[in-house]
Amino acid sequence: MTSDSREVVVVILAAGAGRRLGGVAKALLPARPDDERPGDGWDSDVMPAPSSFLARVARAAAAGGAKRGVVVVGPPHGERVAGEARRLHLDVVDNPDPARGMSWSVALGFEYAETRFGAARSALLWPVDHAGVAPATAARLVAEAQAADPDRILVPVWRGRGGHPTAFGRALWPELSACGPLPRGARSVLDRRADRVRRLDVDDPGVAADVDRPADLG
Repeated sequence: MTSDSREVVVVILAAGAGRRLGGVAKALLPARPDDERPGDGWDSDVMPAPSSFLARVARAAAAGGAKRGVVVVGPPHGERVAGEARRLHLDVVDNPDPARGMSWSVALGFEYAETRFGAARSALLWPVDHAGVAPATAARLVAEAQAADPDRILVPVWRGRGGHPTAFGRALWPELSACGPLPRGARSVLDRRADRVRRLDVDDPGVAADVDRPADLG
């Protein structure tokens, strides 16, 4: 791809131990039947049908136009999550010490993206516990990112609440690659580049609905 590529990729964070869920991998939680959305542009010949949270995220990203990406995995579930990522035709990078905080997963994911997807226009930063985001929301973010300057940050907002996935233009990837030791991680980049942030109102509660505890699985 040339340097003016409009491609948007996805960086999926899936290195958590899931302690508040009883020690299960969020990425491997089963996608519920009512999460299925027939007719949303999903091509079953391109990627397997969703059976897990990770598959649900990958499906929404791909249906929205972000067809390539990387999944950040880590112990104790790293091997199993990596296997699911490869089933979904996604690249994998390992975070050997997720206990350091999510910022290190962000840094590792974007460091990999710089090397592997360096010609892309933007990347969706997508925690795997936000598995309920609609493909239409991903498609809007991808389209806006393709049209935006490469130093833009796009944040989806539902009823005044900012959420995920957040699109970071290519020019900001080096800052994200270095965000590991920062106290606020990727939020430090958001704070520093506040003038480059654009908030997009979406009719999608999934952008603000993460899964941390069993009650959140409702």
